[in-house]
Amino acid sequence: MRNTGIFVRFTRINDYLHVMILIFPLIYLISPTNFFSYKTIEMFFANLFLTAFGYMFNDAEDAEDDYHDVEKRKRNPITSGEITRTQSYIFSFFLLSMGLFLLTFIRPIVFFLGLIFALVGFFYSWRSLRLKSIPFMDLISHVIFLGVLQFLITYLAFRPLDLFVIPFLMIIIPFSLMNEVLGELRDLEVDKKGNIDNTIQRFENFDLTKLLITSVVIVMTGFSIIIFTIPPRYKIVNLLISLFICTGAIFKMNAWASSITQAREGKLSPFSSRLRKETTYLAHKLVENFLNAVAE
Repeated sequence: MRNTGIFVRFTRINDYLHVMILIFPLIYLISPTNFFSYKTIEMFFANLFLTAFGYMFNDAEDAEDDYHDVEKRKRNPITSGEITRTQSYIFSFFLLSMGLFLLTFIRPIVFFLGLIFALVGFFYSWRSLRLKSIPFMDLISHVIFLGVLQFLITYLAFRPLDLFVIPFLMIIIPFSLMNEVLGELRDLEVDKKGNIDNTIQRFENFDLTKLLITSVVIVMTGFSIIIFTIPPRYKIVNLLISLFICTGAIFKMNAWASSITQAREGKLSPFSSRLRKETTYLAHKLVENFLNAVAE
């Protein structure tokens, strides 16, 4: 039982399970008629296993660097000596195989995207290449790996590629980008010791204000487009789902504002207040659009 607990902790499932749960409302928005099908559960677990592989393989490759950080040393069971590196590789690639196996029952294109996901995730962390330590490639590969491909795998499992994919990408890409930026800011000192030359290391003092404000605007625009393109038959349910996801997005963006400001300055600043004002204003506009859509 103890070993099981260690391997569950190694998956770092608490870091992304809340995001994986959003696959269910996402599928309903993509294809309401296919929501109550075996594919919904299959896609949830396929995404869960693939994402777990990305996190586990990253921790396996980062074990040497994590040793220099007290918190990461406790979190990473390889660094703490609870499991061996060989065991970590076996378990991570086992879950990858399980995820890819589930995708073989969906569509060939979905399985192919799963393979690309695995390759990008591998090269993102693999110490011999380590895309995450190359400025700009770290951001691009993260957005492709833990963002675009995760979404497209789910999207193409339920409907062919069409223009409806655009507003979803307008939401997913900024979120994935800012998650990577925040992670690099959080790990700034550890990455310096590990000689990881990522974008934040290279441009440590760049101003995040415009990037965050732009991300907020793009995300809210994506939500607005989804709201106004929902088929009338599923309008009320899909509008409620969109509003629910958007509310979570607003809280997440406010958390970004506080976390990033505290990470860089050790305190809250006018920048945080400004971003909160922007997200609050855009949230009001989105709710207004929601009520107008319901009235129609």
